[in-house]
Amino acid sequence: MFFGASSIPPSHTPSSESYTEISMLTPELEPLQWDVFILPAVPLANLTGSPTAFTLIHGPNSAILVDNPISIDGTNAIADWIEETLGPNKRLTHVYVTHGHGDHFYGIPVLQQRFPGVQPIATADVIAHVAEAIQPPLLEDFWGSLFPGQIPAQTENFTRLPDSGEFELDGHVLRAVEVSQADTYNSTVLHIPDLDLVITGDVVYGECFLYLQESDTPELRALWKQAIDEVTSLNPKNVVPSHMQDFEGFGVNHLEVTRRYLDVWDLEVTRATDKEDLKARMRAAFPRRIGEFILELGAGAAFPTAT
Repeated sequence: MFFGASSIPPSHTPSSESYTEISMLTPELEPLQWDVFILPAVPLANLTGSPTAFTLIHGPNSAILVDNPISIDGTNAIADWIEETLGPNKRLTHVYVTHGHGDHFYGIPVLQQRFPGVQPIATADVIAHVAEAIQPPLLEDFWGSLFPGQIPAQTENFTRLPDSGEFELDGHVLRAVEVSQADTYNSTVLHIPDLDLVITGDVVYGECFLYLQESDTPELRALWKQAIDEVTSLNPKNVVPSHMQDFEGFGVNHLEVTRRYLDVWDLEVTRATDKEDLKARMRAAFPRRIGEFILELGAGAAFPTAT
C-alpha cells in the first residue's frame, strides 16, 4: 500500500491530507508507517514565511513526531492531524527535535497538553542549543514579536539520547545522526533504516529559500555541504525536508538541489552589489522558491547595515 509523492494532487490541502508510505513487512516486526503534515506559511514582519513539514512515524502501537510547530495554533493543528492519523489504538510517545531553532520545538508544551506523557528527545548538543533558544532575548524579543501571544511558556524537559543516537519504535531502530553545521550549528537528521527514510530537519530544503543568516561565511556553507554528503551516504530512498511546499515529493533530488542553492549563493554573494541585488539574483535563479522573510535575513547577514 502506497500513498506518496507520485499521488500528490495539485489541490492538496495540508491541513486535511497527508502522505503515507508503509515499509515491507518482515517476519520479525510489523511495519512502520510515515505521514507528513505540511503546515502552511504565515506572514512574518510583512514578508512571506516558509511552510514547514512535520513527520509522524508510527508502528502498530506507538508513534513519534519529528519536530513540532512554534505556535499554539500550529501545534493544535498538528495535534488534530495526529489524532485522526493514529486513531484510538496507537499512542504518541515522543517528539524528536532535529535542532534548536524555536520554530521546531516551542509549541511542545501544547502538544504535551493534548497528549499527556509525550516526551521530547534530542541529542545532547541539540538540548544545549534548545537551552540557549529559550532565553528571553531570542524567545521574547525575536520570536515573540513575530508570533505575539502564540508561544507557550517553555515548560518541557528533554530526555537526552544515548551517544549512539539510537532508540526504538515498536522494535524498529531509529537513529539520530549528528551533522554539525547546516542552517544552524548542532544540527541532526533522523534516519529510519527500515523505511529507507531520512527526515532532514533544516539540513535539506525543498522549494523554500535557505536560511543563511547563521551560515554567512564560505567556511560554514562548506560544512553545510558536507552535512548533505553525510545524508547522501545513508542511501535513503526518501528524504523529508523541513521547509517545503505541498506540491513537492520526497525524492533524494532534494539533496542535490539544496547543494546547488548553496553553490549559487556562494557565487552570487560575490557578484551582488548590495542586499537587494543579492535577493533579486536568488529570486531569478530560483523562481519557485518562497519565504521572503528567510531570504531577507540571509541577504542582510551578507550585506549588514552599517551602524
